[in-house]
Amino acid sequence: MIRKLKTAAVEFLNSPMRVLIVCAAFGFLVLVLDGTLFRLWNLHREARRIESNIARLSDSTRALEMQIKKAKEIEFVERQARDRFDLVGEDDLVFVFTNESD
Repeated sequence: MIRKLKTAAVEFLNSPMRVLIVCAAFGFLVLVLDGTLFRLWNLHREARRIESNIARLSDSTRALEMQIKKAKEIEFVERQARDRFDLVGEDDLVFVFTNESD
């Protein structure tokens, strides 16, 4: 019995392709059971998420920089003051309506 097992082991080890396949399968099994492949997949997914956040924030930063450039212009500041605070310019005509209840 031991002799048959020894002969089968020697025959198996004489085929390099079989040994390679068994070693590769064992290595893959160890990586799966250890959780390394899952962690690697999570890292790649997290990297893609971070890259998309960076791109989104870059676009947002560019838009804010354009608004800052606009805010340096006096026309923009006047327009914002008129729109947000209901202010009027010197040459503007203002109508005031009262609510008359009968």
